[in-house]
Amino acid sequence: MTVAAYLPTPVPTPPPAGAAVAELKKGKALKPPYLPQRHNYTPTHPDLFRIEFGPEGEEFGSSLRAEKAYKKGDILCPIRNTLPGIKAYSSVQVLPDPPLPSSSSSDYPSTYFDSAPSSTRRHIELNSDLLYVNHSCDPNVVFDVEGVEAGLEEESKDGLWEGKWRVRAEKDIAKGEILTFAYFSTEWDMDQPFHCLCGTDRCIKTIQGAKDLDTKVLDSYFINRHIRAMKEHQQRS
Repeated sequence: MTVAAYLPTPVPTPPPAGAAVAELKKGKALKPPYLPQRHNYTPTHPDLFRIEFGPEGEEFGSSLRAEKAYKKGDILCPIRNTLPGIKAYSSVQVLPDPPLPSSSSSDYPSTYFDSAPSSTRRHIELNSDLLYVNHSCDPNVVFDVEGVEAGLEEESKDGLWEGKWRVRAEKDIAKGEILTFAYFSTEWDMDQPFHCLCGTDRCIKTIQGAKDLDTKVLDSYFINRHIRAMKEHQQRS
């Protein structure tokens, strides 16, 4: 099974650059995909990952492979140096969108609610090699976006990055293995639903986001807290 079967549309190659970055940093919502610049792309994590580009014009076939082996539970890296995003096939959701009504449970961070500033980032562009981690219904990594983004110069003494956005091994990963995560673990209502052909025993077939999945299905996966909060609100409504 080729990786191309996992994605519905080409992945932007690479993350936005030049004027696009400047506009995003101003908080302007640019509509992905960004212009591909695959031939002068500089890897952000060359010691950890290797990008395997799809054929010219078929960037949806690109993938990310591990450059070293990992054990289940290992932290591959923090997620940082991200850019403000909008809901798009290239973005990652990090907070409830739409935000929860202020009358909802107060057990969640203030950023979960509609009383949070309108500038609150609810979607991010990864702006790194992690952009090329594709979907699988039987993923080998998770994107844990509970907590906050790690600073550019920040270090983790124990390498666990507790309380920071991070990528964690969901199972043992061999060197050279393609990295995948479950899109619905971060996405509530996907910008571009697609038919998954991962071919695993766990394949859900139609990937639309957690909004359309039964809680029993979600309970068999790592699901980020903001998605759990939205599912709880959905069930109460």
